[in-house]
Amino acid sequence: MAPILESLYGLRIEIYSREHLPVHIHVKYGEKEALIDVGSSKILRGNIPRRKLKIVEVWLNNEGRRALIEKNFYELNPHLKFNNTTTGENEKT
Repeated sequence: MAPILESLYGLRIEIYSREHLPVHIHVKYGEKEALIDVGSSKILRGNIPRRKLKIVEVWLNNEGRRALIEKNFYELNPHLKFNNTTTGENEKT
């Protein structure tokens, strides 16, 4: 079972172990699911209604939330190594 980060307005925001880069969250709304890039708030895969995506964007923009999610992502996925935050270069070890 994936850790639920938040449940609001019918959305379930989850983060998984054994994942891949870029750092992302899974957002579920009914039968729909989208993978959202934590850094840019862009949908990587899947879809959710636009108004629900706006809720996720506001949620992500709360002070310090992106950094906390990134930290949790790497704790759950220690096989991924983050090299450079300024260039966005990532390396799998």
